Amino acid sequence: MGSTDLITYLNYMSTWETESDENIDRIISEQALFVNLGEFDSDTAVNAEFTTLYDLSCEVRDLTVAADATQIAADGAAVAAIWSFGLGMAAFAALQAAEIIQQKVISSKSTELNNKLTSADADISGQINSQVSDYVDKYKQNNNLIASKAPVGLDTRTCRGLLLQFLAQVQRNTTLDVGTFRQYAESARRLYNSDEINAVYDALDTLNLSKKTDADVKKFMDFLAGFDFPGKTEIYIVQNACIAIMFYKLKIANATIKEQAEAAGLPLEEVDATAFGAMDAVGKFITVVAVVMSVADVVFEILDIENVVTQCDKMCDQLNGPIKQSYLDYFNGIKTSARAYKAAIQPDSGNSAGRDIQQMQSQIQQWGSITQFGIQIAEITATADNPDQKSGTATKTDRGFSGYNGSWEIGNWGDTLRFTN
Repeated sequence: MGSTDLITYLNYMSTWETESDENIDRIISEQALFVNLGEFDSDTAVNAEFTTLYDLSCEVRDLTVAADATQIAADGAAVAAIWSFGLGMAAFAALQAAEIIQQKVISSKSTELNNKLTSADADISGQINSQVSDYVDKYKQNNNLIASKAPVGLDTRTCRGLLLQFLAQVQRNTTLDVGTFRQYAESARRLYNSDEINAVYDALDTLNLSKKTDADVKKFMDFLAGFDFPGKTEIYIVQNACIAIMFYKLKIANATIKEQAEAAGLPLEEVDATAFGAMDAVGKFITVVAVVMSVADVVFEILDIENVVTQCDKMCDQLNGPIKQSYLDYFNGIKTSARAYKAAIQPDSGNSAGRDIQQMQSQIQQWGSITQFGIQIAEITATADNPDQKSGTATKTDRGFSGYNGSWEIGNWGDTLRFTN
């Protein structure tokens, strides 16, 4: 039901209202790295890594003798810690993985193989480039934080998708920083705890149960256009979240959504192309994360095999087959989804002081600082005087550039940015 998706979204995002600035900044930093992944060749690195893994697994197979070997136990926590590649699955840092491996050793080479499997994600991303490596590292660091905020039954993959959707929503309406993130999370909490939101749930469910004709969509758009709440941000969140649900959950064509929104008098900027682009990119991202998480299922199948020699044979086949393919698909998938997501939230056409600020922050995330005309700046806070300014010279007068004021030509800050005390 459409209402379930909206309830889940508001519930999860409302939990971030009271989160620390440091942890919110960690999420914003990960998204900034994701947005700026750019183009890269991952196939070469994945193929090279899995050639090594395959050779090691063949050594394990060849050296394993059933008479003096012990099957690796299918302990869920141990498997997640040892075989997860660190991507998407729960981290069991408290476990002494090495000790577990030693107790379940299948040959003299098994420890070496397992150690290589444990570092494979870092090895692959490091061979691609520093941007991908930084992103994978930040992604893994945030797994536990993201999961800790989740309502019962909501997996980390879905939570990260909701966060990406939320961050895009904030960025499409204002400059993304800790303050605006918290403001929107507070609005999500107000909506989630309100009486008014029940009417939205009912309207979504009515649309879901209808034949979804143009008249049905128009009726829902009329409701959205007339939805009232004591807060402009809250109305924006409801309208955008509902349109997202119509698109990805109820499978209503975006052309129909736009047409009926216009007929209902709903502002077209609420349903413009960037909104659909962000949703589509988030969907692609969730799909590729699901692909890499499926590696756990493959591993459990291997561990269920009782004969240890057969088990080793299967491990060789799967490492060189579906497991390698999962990581080929994962790295290519995050590249594709990141490109689409960036195009949606930072379209090439048009400039604004707010977008310039985002680009400066992204550069700092990537390189640690920006240096203009001999002054090094490691932190940019707040926004320009008018973040929506499209042309001319923009300024900051709140001393937000690590104690410096700044001025620059919109869309050309890299050549024109000036700092003053």
